[in-house]
Amino acid sequence: MPEMTDILIIEDEDVLARSIVGFLERRGFSAGFAVDGQSALALFRRERPRLVILDVRLGRENGLDLLPTLRGINPEAQIVVMTGHGDVGIAVEAMKRGARDFLMKPAPLAMIASMAADLILQDSARPHDVSGVDRIIGRSSSAIDLRATLRRLASAAEGQQPPGVLLTGPRGSGKTLAARALYETVQDARGKMECIDCSIGEGQIETALASGARALILRYVDALGEEDQGRLVRALDADPGLWIIATTARNLGALERKGEFRPDLLYRIQVGWVDVPPLVDHSSDILPLAEEFARRTAFRFSRSRPRLTGEARVKLLQHDWPGNVAELENCVERAVIQSSDGMISAGDIKIIDQTERDEAAVPNLTKMEETALVKALRVTGGNVSRAAEMLGISRDTLRYRMEKFGISRR
Repeated sequence: MPEMTDILIIEDEDVLARSIVGFLERRGFSAGFAVDGQSALALFRRERPRLVILDVRLGRENGLDLLPTLRGINPEAQIVVMTGHGDVGIAVEAMKRGARDFLMKPAPLAMIASMAADLILQDSARPHDVSGVDRIIGRSSSAIDLRATLRRLASAAEGQQPPGVLLTGPRGSGKTLAARALYETVQDARGKMECIDCSIGEGQIETALASGARALILRYVDALGEEDQGRLVRALDADPGLWIIATTARNLGALERKGEFRPDLLYRIQVGWVDVPPLVDHSSDILPLAEEFARRTAFRFSRSRPRLTGEARVKLLQHDWPGNVAELENCVERAVIQSSDGMISAGDIKIIDQTERDEAAVPNLTKMEETALVKALRVTGGNVSRAAEMLGISRDTLRYRMEKFGISRR
């Protein structure tokens, strides 16, 4: 075993342990392994590694029982536990006992190496001006697959007729970030880009094309109005080199069947299809995302990056993040701004809970009605018939209430 081991793998499956060590060493790390608790403690005392990757199940032993001893020997060492897929409860318990992070088994070797780079190299591992696919943070299988998919689409988009790309997923899951990452990967080949919020209203497509844009990112493409859908189809007919990257949280196929979305446009933008999952489906990315958001926020406010305490990490893992990555980012930004001692504690993690919001204020019913009308019209691009259907009222009733509140279609 080499001197000054950076990483110690504690894993009772000898073949797997050797595979992890070999993979890490080929990437420049010094690594070693132990297959049981006794030999692990001996190596840990002698080598004093900076990072330990600890399997929860070590034959008949419980890897979590080693945590207090490892922390007592060297509290500066970072300990990552490996647990079975879906065992988030065990991961949370491990972090309460002093673990730094966790991996779900079976963990791809690339994921383990990525985590090692993040934890050992820290800030130097990630510059502030990353672009392209490197914008996609995470070491879960979902994050790895997303980066690989975007790279393949970027390669295809360098040709004369780039395939349209549709990114689907729930609100807040990071679709626009992925769309920008895709464009940045091939921007030299594609030229000027315009990002359009289709929920604002008609006319933006024409303006963007007049500006000389060769690539369009269409956010909320499901809200694209009928006239702009037609403009876009005609533009694609005239110029096959125009690249469309669209995002939506809705089922465009269902909209097409109801006559609300042109099939000739749908088939063109759905050549490259990317599903961006909700955060709850890749919970192992919560902590690396939180670290990155903390770094960015601290940099923006010219502050040193605060560290997350173990209790703060546990609190982040225990929330299901219905608002996805956007909610997590908002939460961490708030915590960084509120922290004052170089650490983010559990008390700094203020999660906006729907129950708390409901108890804090009882909304005015008239205002709620007006807000619903405005939102429906915005989402449908001013289409009264579609807005009425969304609201569950007749077209005439919607027109009456629009007149009542002085709301225009635009």
